[in-house]
Amino acid sequence: MNAIYMAHSGLRYLVLLSGFITLALLLIGQLQGKAFAPIHRISSTAYAGLLHLQVVLGIVLVGMGRFYPALIGHLAMMLAAAVGLQFALTFNKKRGTPNLKLPLIAVAVSLVLIAAGVMAIGRGLFQSIAFSS
Repeated sequence: MNAIYMAHSGLRYLVLLSGFITLALLLIGQLQGKAFAPIHRISSTAYAGLLHLQVVLGIVLVGMGRFYPALIGHLAMMLAAAVGLQFALTFNKKRGTPNLKLPLIAVAVSLVLIAAGVMAIGRGLFQSIAFSS
């Protein structure tokens, strides 16, 4: 369980980095009046994939008995971030002409939910604690 916890804890940095890169690309594209391009799709998909992997690792940890009451808010916010992001990206993809605004809003909201979810368990975004099995 310790290896899964460490993977879950370490993956958060990749999720955040990917999220901020995606946010920057979408924001720059929106400000420049660009269309939704392959770089936006690739970045958004990579961010969503990393976020989904993070959620799966978290669910595995809960399934293995790593649970405490403060985790309920954490789980709810992380699931909301992943589901909301995926819904928005899928909806945008199925449009006749995808735009940058919907994914931009979805990525920003997901990052806010992730930050709130991490704080729900009493940690900062870049704070780690040791885990003993």
